[in-house]
Amino acid sequence: MQNNNKASLGKIHRYSWVSLLVCWAIWILNAYDREIVLRLGPTISKHFDLSADQWGTVATVVMLALAVLDIPGSVWSDRYGGGWKRARFQVPLVLGYTLISLLSGFNALSGHLGTFIALRVGVNLGAGWGEPVGVSNTAEWWPVERRGFALGAHHTGYPIGALLSGLVASFVIATFGEDNWRYVFFFAFVVALPLMIFWARYSTAERIRQLYIDIAAKGMTAPNSAPSSNVKGEAWKSFKATLRNRNIALTAGNTLLTQVVYMGVNIVLPAYLYNILGLSLAESAGMSVVFTLTGILGQLIWPSLSDIIGRRVTLLICGVWMAASVGAFYFANSMTIVIVVQLLFGLVANAVWPIYYAVASDSAEPSATSTANGIITTAMFIGGGVAPVLMGSLIAGGGGWTSLGGYTVCFFVMAGCALGGACLQLFSHRPARLQVQPSL
Repeated sequence: MQNNNKASLGKIHRYSWVSLLVCWAIWILNAYDREIVLRLGPTISKHFDLSADQWGTVATVVMLALAVLDIPGSVWSDRYGGGWKRARFQVPLVLGYTLISLLSGFNALSGHLGTFIALRVGVNLGAGWGEPVGVSNTAEWWPVERRGFALGAHHTGYPIGALLSGLVASFVIATFGEDNWRYVFFFAFVVALPLMIFWARYSTAERIRQLYIDIAAKGMTAPNSAPSSNVKGEAWKSFKATLRNRNIALTAGNTLLTQVVYMGVNIVLPAYLYNILGLSLAESAGMSVVFTLTGILGQLIWPSLSDIIGRRVTLLICGVWMAASVGAFYFANSMTIVIVVQLLFGLVANAVWPIYYAVASDSAEPSATSTANGIITTAMFIGGGVAPVLMGSLIAGGGGWTSLGGYTVCFFVMAGCALGGACLQLFSHRPARLQVQPSL
């Protein structure tokens, strides 16, 4: 895909920027609520007396919940309609899962491991459903020519949310003590409530109509946000057709393997810092999110670059980079090296997700954008569900929490997954409807 020279950011309408800001803030909350459990891995394991493989199983159950409602929720969202209507799904979803997160902060409700898991599963059911809806909403408020930039800027919210999860977890444990770690769950709903009230009022048919007129007048391509057919059985046919699309299927596989890497690092690194390098629980939570600093930068650079050099080439470069950087954790035997390797890993760790969604949005039929993004999201969360139990088993098999061997195996397995995922892009092709037409 080539960037339209008429699509400078200075020509983007303010409605696009406001929608991006709102969806970006929603994404920060989504990331925070997911990642906070991973930052607390050593704390939760200590509190409930969990071994490495037991913690891996708990994390897997919680993370797999992210995949359950993505596809049916995305199909439902597409059938209802895109553009301004998409907010009707975002608002109740965000308020719902952040409220459940708030409830899990009360010891009376989450004092037992079973109830704690149930509440966090409830959070992730909504957060998983909300991701493809939010991604599609972002894409539908921006011209097609700047889709890579928009989704990249939107996704900078994830490393910011992940960074906040580490900082808040570290602050809460250091300030209120290990026994009050649940206080971290009070944050998201307080921010979400006023944000969702604003978004429900701002996302209107008239605004998006004016936006699309402005996009066309400036020589750019307005998104097609027409609802899919409501004929019985058409939604299932649309899903199967979308899944058969080679680019979407291969990118879903790439996404799954990359998520094993990303989630694996989130599972392994806090435990590695606490059990091997000897940091405190608060320090391990805070120092395990250093990679998010460069993650923010990477999400601005690589998705925008994919608008120019193409999605496939960009994903190949990022995949090789990720494999090399995560493998370099093998040499991370001091805090200096841990920080350097995290910063290198961070440059691509978060950057690939908006590119995956851009591939899906580029390749899907206009009425199946959210369905395509739902397939990508489901693949991602399956990988995220596999990672904790896999890493927990590898750590346990290598001697348990305090043995270096299991962590070393984890780093090299993750490097192999990153490289394998990138190789899938070699078999993809360029979407026909995005071919650049010759000038007359």
